[in-house]
Amino acid sequence: MSVEYTNGNINGNTNENKNGKTNGNTNGIINGAKYAKLYDSRRFITNNLVNRLEEKLTSSKLEQFKINKIIENAIHWCLVNGFVLVPKSRKQEELMVVTYLPFTLFPTPFNKNHFEQVIDLQPHVNELINKISNNDDFMQKSFKNLTVIDNFLENLWCLYNKAKDEGYNQKINFSILRTDYMLHQGDEDISMKQVEINTIAAGFGYVSTKATMLHREILKWTENFDALKRLPHNEPVVKMAQGFAEAWRLYNVKNSIVLFLVLDIEINIADQRHLEYEIQKQEPLIEVHRCTLAELNKYGHLGEDKTLYFDDKEISIVYFRAGYDPSHFKSQVEWDTLYRIEISKAIKCPNIGTFLAGMKKIQESISIEENLEIFCKSNKNLLKSFFAEFFLLNTSENIEKVLENPENYVLKPQREGGGNNFYNQEIVSILNRIKSIETCLNGNVNGKKIMEDRYNKDFYIVMEYLRPLISHNYIISSKYQQKLYETGKQGTLEKKKITNELGVYGVLVKNGDEIVMNETCGYCLRSKLAEDNEAGVMCGSGALDSVYLVD
Repeated sequence: MSVEYTNGNINGNTNENKNGKTNGNTNGIINGAKYAKLYDSRRFITNNLVNRLEEKLTSSKLEQFKINKIIENAIHWCLVNGFVLVPKSRKQEELMVVTYLPFTLFPTPFNKNHFEQVIDLQPHVNELINKISNNDDFMQKSFKNLTVIDNFLENLWCLYNKAKDEGYNQKINFSILRTDYMLHQGDEDISMKQVEINTIAAGFGYVSTKATMLHREILKWTENFDALKRLPHNEPVVKMAQGFAEAWRLYNVKNSIVLFLVLDIEINIADQRHLEYEIQKQEPLIEVHRCTLAELNKYGHLGEDKTLYFDDKEISIVYFRAGYDPSHFKSQVEWDTLYRIEISKAIKCPNIGTFLAGMKKIQESISIEENLEIFCKSNKNLLKSFFAEFFLLNTSENIEKVLENPENYVLKPQREGGGNNFYNQEIVSILNRIKSIETCLNGNVNGKKIMEDRYNKDFYIVMEYLRPLISHNYIISSKYQQKLYETGKQGTLEKKKITNELGVYGVLVKNGDEIVMNETCGYCLRSKLAEDNEAGVMCGSGALDSVYLVD
């Protein structure tokens, strides 16, 4: 593995963001001589690691043989230790077959200062999201008029308001979040910038632990024992499970169960099951069940006192690992079930308010200083220093601003689950289509019935395009290995330029106004080819990684 930090974009040139903002705040932003010093020191430290690793692998004529053996050992380690997923399939008999999750062969160097900043910040993020989710005035203002554009958001918003009118029956708040960041190269400095806050189904907690453990083993196999201390401890599911135990005790019904709401065909099974096992390890009295929304509708019911039952067992906590995408709602049955959950006494992780607080519109709203001040005054500047630039397409000036430099922006709809963003010429095509339609409609208030969602300017949030540092690594995936086999190139492996995204997990448990638990849980590092705008670990085009801290 060799690592290269470039002073430019993913193609290695210097086409930097001319319209983006760099916060003049201070929280760990490095500039001028400090930037140069960091750049040089990181190259020295990481190349020192690189040289040692590659020396181990290239010290004889058996170079490729050695690399292949390490890869073989790593794949076997993954299969034996539960670092696996179920390949996508609709055949029932194939649902018990597993393969290894995509991974990088070596950990990725990451600046210790920047890493610790966002680890320390997460409890503030937990509280911010909780305050937003409980501020109905702010929610009403933020989503005003937006819901008529997006059918999925409209259904969620109607459910939120119906549940509010019905009256909330649970004062205990329980949330598991993952805040995603990129280490962004601005015009003059580098800093951590927030990509999004995942407020529902924040995955990869368990398998991120396994990625760290795997890289520890690989460093041992290559006799780089002194590098082990640079891999930070990482066990997100331990504190996640602690959050479940705390919330379950607050519910205070001894025989109540925890219910995981899942998809009918789930490929990320190891990640989910090991959280379940950790919950039962910490609190053996907790019984965990799994079902889909449709199954809860069929086998569950809501009591007159708003107690929620599944198979005649009282539910204390409903944990959502589904329900964040329109495809999860196949009929009105799923929506009706979600409503019953929301008005029940069961603790929701998350409740509908917390789910909505993770929408891109909220991210844009709190990037406005006066809105952020509603929720935090003492730590406002601290939080804002990590925000990227966001704005709406609500003026012709903003549309033209994006069209002039589309490479500097990302067009984001309100969708969760990844893979929904638009870049470069996709942006140009969509915005030109929007302008054309608006000209034809000439202000027709019923225009929303004529145009598709994707051609309505109110459907989108604009975010500055972040330019993460580039390193080199090997990505190992069954998809890539299959491609090598099909092309007759098995036995060869290419080092690739990669970029990564750091996710920081947080847990918050509140009983009314009392904070019972508010902690950072750990982290998740995902890497992808630098040439790709988006990639998914579950589809094999991205990989799980771990952090190698450098000063």
